[in-house]
Amino acid sequence: MTANGICYWKRLWRWTTSESLTNEELTSVLGNKDVVESLKQGLGSYKPHKPESFPQLQTKHADQTKLLSVIQTLQNYIDVDCFQIWEIMNNYLCDISYGTPANALKNVAFVDTRPVFLLPNVWNFYYAERLFLLKLLQYIVQFKDDPQHAYNEQFKKIIKDIGMENLKTSLISQFDKLLNTAPPLRRMQKEFSNENIRQEWADCNMREQLAILQILLHIAEEEIFTETDFNRLFTLFRKHAFGKNQGYSELMEERHREPCMRIMYMEVCLFMVIADGIKINNLSAWIDSTKEVVEGELTKLQMNAEHSAMLITWMMLTLQSDQHAKLFESQYQHFGATALRMQVFEFLLQMLNSSGFSDQSKCALIARQRVFRLLNDLCDKFDGDGTISHQAGVMQLCAHLLSSPEITCQFWKLHKRDENCGVVSLWNTALEYFPFNFSALSILSSGLAQGGKCSVMNLLSELKSLPVYTEIYNPNAVPVMSLQGDDAIIGREYFPLGNPSYRIEIGSTATLMERKEATMIHFRTPYSYWTVFNSEIEKALDRKQHHQNNINVTLERIYQGTKVLKGVLQALVEDREIPKTLVGPSEGVFDVLVRFMRADTPPLSLLVECLAVCTALVPVFPKEIHLRLINTGLLPRLMNHKLAHIEYANGASFDSAAVGSYLVTIEQLTGTYKFLGAYIDLLCAFHEQSASDDRITTEIILPGLILILREVFPNIYGWRYSNTRERRDMILRCAQFLTLVLQDTNTSKPSNALLKQTCVYSLLHTENALELLKFISVGNDQLENVIRNETNWIAGNGSQYISTIQRCVAIVIFALRLKPLVTEATEVTPLEHLIFAQNKQKDSLKVVPRVTSYINHAFNKNLPVLCCRLLKSFADRFQMSLFASLDMTAYQVRVMFLDRLRDKYETTELKVAILEFVATCVGTQPGLTEAFFMMNHEIKMDTDDDKDKKTPTDKKPETDDSFEGILGYMADYLGTVKNNPKLLHSPLLSCIMALFHALWKNNMQILVNKLRENPKFWEHMTSPLFNDIQPGLRTYSQIFNVLGIELFVSRDKLEPNLKEMLEQFFDTNKKHLDRWIDYIFSFNGKNDSEEVVDKVPVWLSLLTSWKDFITIFCKCLPISLNIAHKAKMVAPCMSALLNELDDLKDGRLVVILAELYVIMLANWKDDCFDNRKSSAKQVDSLLTNTAIVYECLHPRAIRAILSICTVAISSLDYEIKANSVTAQSIIRSVTNINSLELEKLLDDIKEDPKPPEPKANGHPVIENIPPVVLSLAMLEQCLDLYDDMFTGLSQWFQSSRFINKILCCLQTCLQNRRHYHTSLAALRCLTAYARGPFSKDLLMSDVDQFLWLQLLPPKFDGSAWKPQEWWRVYAFSLDFISMMVMKHGQFFASDAITFVGVHLEHLIEAVLLPRQVFNIDALNLCASTLNLVVQLVKFEARWRIQNITSLTGIMRSISACLYQCVTLMMRSRRSTDPALPPPEDGQSYAPNVLHRTLEILHMATLCLLSFSPELLSLLADPGLDLERWQPLVELHFGAPKISYEPFPQLTFGTLVSAICLLTRSLNHAYHSEEGSGSRSPRLRRRACSCGSPAPGERRANRSESLTSISSAASLPALDERLVAGALDATATLLASQALLAVRDPSVPGRHKQLIRRELSSELTMFHDFVRKRILCAAHARPHLVRNKLGAWPLAPNEEETKRIEEARKEENALVSDNDSDRSLPPPPPPKRAAHDSMREYILRKHYLDKCAQTPTKGPPSPVSHSTPTSDKKKETSRSSKRVSWAETTRDSDESLDSTLQEIEEPAYSNLTDVQINNDEDYFHFMSVVFLYICQTEL
Repeated sequence: MTANGICYWKRLWRWTTSESLTNEELTSVLGNKDVVESLKQGLGSYKPHKPESFPQLQTKHADQTKLLSVIQTLQNYIDVDCFQIWEIMNNYLCDISYGTPANALKNVAFVDTRPVFLLPNVWNFYYAERLFLLKLLQYIVQFKDDPQHAYNEQFKKIIKDIGMENLKTSLISQFDKLLNTAPPLRRMQKEFSNENIRQEWADCNMREQLAILQILLHIAEEEIFTETDFNRLFTLFRKHAFGKNQGYSELMEERHREPCMRIMYMEVCLFMVIADGIKINNLSAWIDSTKEVVEGELTKLQMNAEHSAMLITWMMLTLQSDQHAKLFESQYQHFGATALRMQVFEFLLQMLNSSGFSDQSKCALIARQRVFRLLNDLCDKFDGDGTISHQAGVMQLCAHLLSSPEITCQFWKLHKRDENCGVVSLWNTALEYFPFNFSALSILSSGLAQGGKCSVMNLLSELKSLPVYTEIYNPNAVPVMSLQGDDAIIGREYFPLGNPSYRIEIGSTATLMERKEATMIHFRTPYSYWTVFNSEIEKALDRKQHHQNNINVTLERIYQGTKVLKGVLQALVEDREIPKTLVGPSEGVFDVLVRFMRADTPPLSLLVECLAVCTALVPVFPKEIHLRLINTGLLPRLMNHKLAHIEYANGASFDSAAVGSYLVTIEQLTGTYKFLGAYIDLLCAFHEQSASDDRITTEIILPGLILILREVFPNIYGWRYSNTRERRDMILRCAQFLTLVLQDTNTSKPSNALLKQTCVYSLLHTENALELLKFISVGNDQLENVIRNETNWIAGNGSQYISTIQRCVAIVIFALRLKPLVTEATEVTPLEHLIFAQNKQKDSLKVVPRVTSYINHAFNKNLPVLCCRLLKSFADRFQMSLFASLDMTAYQVRVMFLDRLRDKYETTELKVAILEFVATCVGTQPGLTEAFFMMNHEIKMDTDDDKDKKTPTDKKPETDDSFEGILGYMADYLGTVKNNPKLLHSPLLSCIMALFHALWKNNMQILVNKLRENPKFWEHMTSPLFNDIQPGLRTYSQIFNVLGIELFVSRDKLEPNLKEMLEQFFDTNKKHLDRWIDYIFSFNGKNDSEEVVDKVPVWLSLLTSWKDFITIFCKCLPISLNIAHKAKMVAPCMSALLNELDDLKDGRLVVILAELYVIMLANWKDDCFDNRKSSAKQVDSLLTNTAIVYECLHPRAIRAILSICTVAISSLDYEIKANSVTAQSIIRSVTNINSLELEKLLDDIKEDPKPPEPKANGHPVIENIPPVVLSLAMLEQCLDLYDDMFTGLSQWFQSSRFINKILCCLQTCLQNRRHYHTSLAALRCLTAYARGPFSKDLLMSDVDQFLWLQLLPPKFDGSAWKPQEWWRVYAFSLDFISMMVMKHGQFFASDAITFVGVHLEHLIEAVLLPRQVFNIDALNLCASTLNLVVQLVKFEARWRIQNITSLTGIMRSISACLYQCVTLMMRSRRSTDPALPPPEDGQSYAPNVLHRTLEILHMATLCLLSFSPELLSLLADPGLDLERWQPLVELHFGAPKISYEPFPQLTFGTLVSAICLLTRSLNHAYHSEEGSGSRSPRLRRRACSCGSPAPGERRANRSESLTSISSAASLPALDERLVAGALDATATLLASQALLAVRDPSVPGRHKQLIRRELSSELTMFHDFVRKRILCAAHARPHLVRNKLGAWPLAPNEEETKRIEEARKEENALVSDNDSDRSLPPPPPPKRAAHDSMREYILRKHYLDKCAQTPTKGPPSPVSHSTPTSDKKKETSRSSKRVSWAETTRDSDESLDSTLQEIEEPAYSNLTDVQINNDEDYFHFMSVVFLYICQTEL
């Protein structure tokens, strides 16, 4: 602690005054023997210089030549031993950074060692250390007897060890030495390169004198000074003329006047305290021993002001001695008379008001107590006749003393006495002469009013009933009836005040007395002080009486009375009760304020007090004061209250009123700013009451803020001040007000938000930024120098100045934090530019380095903490390097910050702030992070190179160095937590855990790799999770966060120790998981205390971390959880969510719980519903509660709850439908929620049609899905769930007008890109509604009026729309129209045809879209369009009548679409063939795209089939009118080619290519099955001989050319059902068109021959497929099972009827056959004998799929055969299953029967229905048809 007798006093001062050490730690620090001895010797502990010591020092530190040269120079100017100077140098090196004197020499590496730098700095440090030594001794002496001080016992022991007498003697010796010290030589100025260095020495000398005198004053208050000590001390006082005649007058300047006066006042006070007869035992002997020295000074001819106090003190001391009291009249009375002539009371008042005694120190209290005792003695001795009361300044002195609460208590105790009542005689005299002498009583009352509430209550009782009314006697006004001595009786009624408020009745007694001023009459009728005060106010306000009264005298009286009123109100306002007697005076003060504020020369001091009265009344009557002041023209105001914060900050519409006028015309000229200060106090008082009234904020506080930010704060430092302390006071007032504005959390009101925005903008963008940074950039050196110049380091002006800087730092933090209120986060404001000015020449402020320097601050333990928080704010919010701005090396940074963490005596608050700063830097400041974690890459490389050369002893320092940074502290944390988990409550351990969290959060785990090398790292890290849970710790949430991040990063590469810990945590045999789930959902601490603003409470932080942890481990956890564990985690979450929705006290909790449940539901799905019935009821409760409080919920909570309910309704559909009450409750809640969302949406669109796009960091953010989309999706689920059994729901939908709301929403949103997702959701919802049982409502809702025009595509050029987005909207709308046509048929067909007519151009474009854009969106739109056409062709006749143009245009485009689809399929076939090159255009043929293309091909074919004659008609109807059918296919058999025509013609070759392609695809599926299937004997038997082609066929296949149509390769693997359906339709279209051409007599014969030849050659593959796959039934595909179906309407024909009846008889004869016969291949069909038997032959082979034309409950689709799904629920309309012939298989007779029942039968007659019993498959039928066409002339 000490070396060579030198202590590091600054550090000892900081440790001691911070009161952060334990008693044991303080004892070890201060109780050290060397420290006690140094305290005893004081400045004498610095030993004089010895010439022989320097060579010894050189020998000891030979390597430090630069430092030694500095020490050698310093020896010439500091009379201190060189070894002690060396220690002082070490302490200085510690001071500029940090560390201990033992390792201080390490700091030399980054210290400027030039003598020109070190000499003045070390010299200043030395004198600062001397002062710290004296101040520490004063601190110990001052608080050793204070029972409230934490260290008073230790201080007592130190003083006891020193000895008070020894200390007293030592201090006098030190004082003597200081007075005799010669100033340094002039050459010092040259060597130190400082012209003012000698003047600075004078400052140091006088500061040390004052410090010693203060210690002596403390001692004198408690101890008796012997005659010897007193004589020696008084002689020293005389030696330098009581501080006025220092021995270095040539160095004195004007600025030294104040220190000299402080010394003089302190020495006078010390004389008065020592010369106090109460303390001296043998007073006469003591006076005799000191008389010669003292009276020699007091009787000299030339007397100064300070002698007056010593004269009066000495006189009173002699009066207390019986021996010397006899000499009073002859000798010592002269002392008192001289003192009175020298106006001793005014001198004493000046002394008490001086800076040395106005600093709230104990010295000031000692002085006041001594003067009060002196004044009491004087009054007791000499004020019997009022002598003392009439002395100049005595009343002011007494009032000043009475303003101290301690003295006020003594006054009221004396007031109860009858004798020896001291200064109470002054009070009695003031009462006696009131109101003639109005000021005396008012001055004393104003002092008593500041003494506390108890004093005020006593004062009010006194002022309420004054005993005497005194005025100059006027015989004409007051007739006297009789006079007996001085007593008189009043002859008539008299009103002394001129009004009835005070009346002297007839016969009242009075006293007439001759006074020095005149004859006085004293009325004995009691009255109130406030009555007289009101009378004075009335005089001032009555203009008619002004000529009779001196207005200045009246105003002076009002001023004094107002001060009394102010003090009384300030004390009473806490109880919110104002006595009625004070109401009148308060009203009068308002009137005076308004009356005289407009005067030509306003009485500013009076107005200040009036404004202070208003301020005192604001807490009780805020609205009344506001209304009285607002229109007076006194306060600043805004002319326009509708401007923005930027305009207000720039001064728009601002009038500064009288306040601004006084500031410019009066206060700036005089240099006093009392009125401005009172106005700021008024603003602060109003701000505390602004929550009750918005008008107060907008009419008083906001204008006041603008005045301060525009006129006051930017200029406050440059104004002229008569007293420099007033500058600090004004800065503090401004800082207090700005802090109040910025820290106000009530921003829900627009007025408060505007106030805060104006303040923040002004601080960030105007000249206030520069001024604010000037205040905080003072720097620690300058700040500590300011404090060292103060007389009191604990409180007073110095402490106030530190408080101002703290508030300014807080304002900067607030401004940076609130920056998003006024500007973009990425915008760099002027304030930030000033903070991070990179050019060092321009960066004169050096904000960052100077703020950092406060970490070494010694006078206030909170300032270093605040500075670290400001640095943390810099690091967190700026994209600039803080490390570069610090201008330090990495080693300096570690020493400055991290070494404090190892200091056991450092305050915990500062350590916490440093750790928080480090944690913030991890993610934002890579430079500082490298410095903190010692990431020195060069050293690491050198270490690796020399690794093999080092011995184990060499490696040990390397390990120690690696933990020199923050890592060592983190390693200690891990060990501590593992060994003693109860220490987790330590804030330091929480911060270290936060640092670990920051490393993982920013993916910088590599920085702690050295720690992770320990195999037990994760065991130590997670150990708190396996111990007893300690409430209120944030550590647990940080551990869960770290685990989650590590799981996410590591995935399958978890460290074994971490995996082991996770397995232990989730072990079902242990209770860790159960315990944590119970604790997390108990929300422990939720209701304990109020939350800190901008800080997440611990319980909510833990829940959030658990949610994040679950999010990650659901996907990344290498441990499987069983259903019971999942249910255990899910159930508490849902229960808590329902409870919180019921209470809704904390919206944050609802958000987190809902999102947590969504995460678990998304990952665990049905496992979340352990009890499905109760889950359904919970969903009902959730929806019901949500609907009730929906508008109060946060958007995040709404999204999560809607997601939960949507999934739950889908999963729990059976349970919901089983309970009709629950089901209806759910749909009502869902509908209510949707109604709210739709109404909100419409309102938002009306209010803000085009809001700006949200941006983050300058880029558009990803748009969130609006809640209305989720609510509509939930409704869609419900609509798919409900059926006709819920009869009441139709009325519910009608009553809520729900359909109208959706249609209005669509009408408004469809063309608005911002509502793109909403439009999609609404269209899906409408489609689901149309599909459901309530769809009839849509027929009466004028859908066409709402939608048809709105669905016209927008312009894409320059708009926010992208074509793909509109395609989706358009496709969904077409699906809706298709569903309406399917559901309602002819009732909606006309509206749909109208839609087609309006949208013809866009529909044709949609059909042809795959030719231009080949992606899934384009194909979806094309499919939706074709789906609509498929439904509309059922009403072809109506369509043809209403709009034949649209019909022909659509069908023409569909033909081109079919051609394009076949072309695309052919190209996709080539892309899958490895022998062929990839497509040139690089188009991707993803399976979903090909699937969709095939669906479009199928639907286009179905559409064309509607315009082609039916196949059976062509085959079986001899009377078919062929002329009414136009051919759809061109007679061309080449393979399809890429065509650039707008409408390429469909050809026979295209259809044949499609059939071959589809057939090959089905064949490919069979080959795959056979190749991968089992080779059981049964399967081998099933694969009959027809399964493998004959050798000749194989040769034929090989010989096929690549250009042949039938040689097409198969498609990629597709859904066989879909391929079979497409093949069915395509083959039918080909056969129909071929038959049409062959039967048409107008077609040339060669063309018919061409058709037969080409079909015969190109369809070989199809025939083989039928023979090998269909007929032998070598498959297990239900959609290809052979069927018995068919019904064909024929015209009445007797011959046909007979033949069909014969066919029926044949079929009935075969009914009894065995079913197994059906599986055998049928015999080949017999050849026709004649042309006439063709129809019968064909009718027996045909397959009629009427069921495919019947709609089901599912929505329409462009696909005939979608992939079957096992889900019992319908998918969305985009992927719903469609009507298909494949659905009517023999797998289900019931489904077949139900489907056949829906077939609309034609009108029946006995000859119109031919029943066909068909034993063949339809593909077989088509094969026969094609063979027939090719072989027969028709």
